[in-house]
Amino acid sequence: MPGDFAKQVIKEISARLTAEPVETPRLLLRPFRDSDLADLYEYLAQKEQQRLAGNSPCDSVDDARMRLEYILRAEHPQAYFAIVLKDENKVIGNLTFNLYPFLEQDEILQTLRGVTLSYILNEKYWRRGLMTELLRAVYPILFEQAGLDYIQSGYFVFNEASAALQRKLGMRLWTEERFEMDGILYETREMILFRDGYECPKTAQNQGNPTKTCRNSG
Repeated sequence: MPGDFAKQVIKEISARLTAEPVETPRLLLRPFRDSDLADLYEYLAQKEQQRLAGNSPCDSVDDARMRLEYILRAEHPQAYFAIVLKDENKVIGNLTFNLYPFLEQDEILQTLRGVTLSYILNEKYWRRGLMTELLRAVYPILFEQAGLDYIQSGYFVFNEASAALQRKLGMRLWTEERFEMDGILYETREMILFRDGYECPKTAQNQGNPTKTCRNSG
C-alpha cells in the first residue's frame, strides 16, 4: 500500500473514530484534548512502561506538552486516540494508527489495505483486561466498517505482556525486525491479523488469496 494511499486510509479511520467514538463497558476511545496534559504526562513519565514501548520517558510537564501539541497537529501521518477510563474520567493510554515503512515494501502487504496499530497503557491499570476489551471493540470496526484487509502490531522481544495480548487476539508472526538505536540493538516481532475470520491460519492452503496466508507463523 503506497504511502499516499496509506495516509488516506489512516485519515479515513481517524474521521470515522472521531465521528463515532468507540465505547466499551469500561472505556471510551476519543481524540485527544488540550485538557489531557496531566493524564498524558502521568503515563509518559513511567520508566518501565516507556521502556517496554521503546520510548524515552517524559522528564517534565513541558516535554509532555510538546508531545501533546504534536498529537493535536493535523499534518502528521499518524492518528492518535485517547483511552479514557470512564469510571474515573481519566486518560490512561492511547491507540496510534500508522503504517510502518517495512509494510509499504512488503510484496504481499503493499497490495492490501491495512494499518499499524500500537498502544500504550498507564502501568497503574495493567492486568485488568482493559486493552483486550478495547481492541476487541476496535478490530471489527476496522475490518467491517473501514474495510481493512489486515491489522498489524508489533512488540519488542522483551515485552511479554504485549506478546501474550497479540496472540490472544489471534495475531500471528509475520516477520522480525532488527535495528540499532542509541548504540543498542533492538529486536521486534511484527504480528498480523487478517480480515478473513479475524485470524491468520497457520497453513497456507489458500495460496491464491494473500489474506489467507501467513508466513513465518509459529
